[in-house]
Amino acid sequence: MLVTPDVLTRNRRQALIVALLVAWPVGLLGWLYPPLWLFLGLCPLAYRLVRRPCLRRLAVMQQPFPDSWERILRTHVAFFLALTEAQRARFRQLVQIFLDEVRITGIRTEVDDTIRVLVAASAVIPVFGFHDWDYHRLREVLIYPDAFDDAYRSTGGRQATILGMAGLHHLSGVMILSKPALLAGFDRAGGKQNVGVHEFAHVVEQEARAYGLPPEVPWMAVRQWVRYVDRALGHPSKRGARFSDYAYTNEHEFFAVLAEYFFTSPESLQRRDPALYALLRNLFHQDTRALLAPALRPGGVGRNAPCPCGSGKKYKHCCLRA
Repeated sequence: MLVTPDVLTRNRRQALIVALLVAWPVGLLGWLYPPLWLFLGLCPLAYRLVRRPCLRRLAVMQQPFPDSWERILRTHVAFFLALTEAQRARFRQLVQIFLDEVRITGIRTEVDDTIRVLVAASAVIPVFGFHDWDYHRLREVLIYPDAFDDAYRSTGGRQATILGMAGLHHLSGVMILSKPALLAGFDRAGGKQNVGVHEFAHVVEQEARAYGLPPEVPWMAVRQWVRYVDRALGHPSKRGARFSDYAYTNEHEFFAVLAEYFFTSPESLQRRDPALYALLRNLFHQDTRALLAPALRPGGVGRNAPCPCGSGKKYKHCCLRA
């Protein structure tokens, strides 16, 4: 998703190839019918079309990161606070690109900067370990005022129990998130549920099936995951109470629920099943237990300790008050 020098070079090469592919048949036909030479003007157009998305992303990455967005990340997103400064810079750029390319629309509810940034953070967290990742098919995220039912109605009735949905049926390219559930997922006392991470884990799985696995994910880990899921879902009597019952709905929900554990409660996941934690670490190419343990451990940041956001202030005078 980020534009690096290697990405720029590759994009420039691809644009030249496309321009040449346009020029070759036009030039060949031009020898037979000279007026067709006029169509050589399509070559620079083809070149610019291939270059345009990459150059747009580069321009977005070079824009200053808004102070209000920074405060939101530091206040709500423990994952961001746990990163090094270099990693935070990369996280910010990924947020900027996501918000530039994916619409976030409120349905009968207001969408402010907090909601937009938390949606973007939800998208970035599961793929932060991958260096060349795109949400190819996601175009829009709809924010609902509350939970909704199977008909996508948010009426507060008994059937309105769905907190998020991604890319199903005619909703291809669209995600729906409950606004209260999104906010609750980034509450530091929110436990093991994060609907944003959950739904973007679904999208990661869908993208991997359609476009292939990121190069950081070893095939052996995928094979081990498939075998693990087959055992977990195939022997319900042996599952115990290790994870939420919803995880055992099907293999897709199992992956998304376990992603929530991995990114919100990695120490708990590692204690319950060290092999499963290691497997998810390989799949996501991240070690969240090592990253998040100090921030998520009860009492991990004292009121008078330096704030983990790096402001230089005491925690009680900085992010604790936010």
